[in-house]
Amino acid sequence: MIAWSGEAVEHRLLFAERHLSRDIRLAYPDPRPDDWACGILRARSRQDRRGQPLWRMLNVRRQWLAMLGGLCQVCGMTGRDPLTGRVWWVITETAFRAMSRDSGLTNAPPTCLACIPESLAHCPRLRKSSAVYTVTRAEPVGVLADTFTPGPEGTAIHTGHNVYVGFDEFAMHTSCLALQLVVRLEGMRREPIS
Repeated sequence: MIAWSGEAVEHRLLFAERHLSRDIRLAYPDPRPDDWACGILRARSRQDRRGQPLWRMLNVRRQWLAMLGGLCQVCGMTGRDPLTGRVWWVITETAFRAMSRDSGLTNAPPTCLACIPESLAHCPRLRKSSAVYTVTRAEPVGVLADTFTPGPEGTAIHTGHNVYVGFDEFAMHTSCLALQLVVRLEGMRREPIS
């Protein structure tokens, strides 16, 4: 799910009138139907894994696919335990916000049971602060996004980075560029990993 240096895409953005309405929204000069997801403009990225791995960055498309499909961020296979039906997740304090005793928000994809030991051994961030959970459900609730405001002649002026925008915050949808999908994990149960 990590990004590679050769996958970067320049995001030339502008504010344009929506088709059949007077509203303006953030867009690419050359819009494509798959640019929008859940009503929000999504950052473009290539999928060819060329260049050098960027360990601290996620590829936008692969992150969304992993989050929506419950796929392991390491191997790309299912993160679902075949015996219990629960999905394995490694939670860090930097990529998780608790909502209740057994639920919370995260932008980090699942990690299957087979890949957890390798992940914990090799990732400095996970060694510093992580816990392993299984969850019963992961529901998309929003995005982390760059935010913009309209400038002169439809230019897009950057106003924020990694801002949480919920899918129910409709007024924000027209002025943000989605970078990562955020899901609400439910039925979280801490799992001992030896």
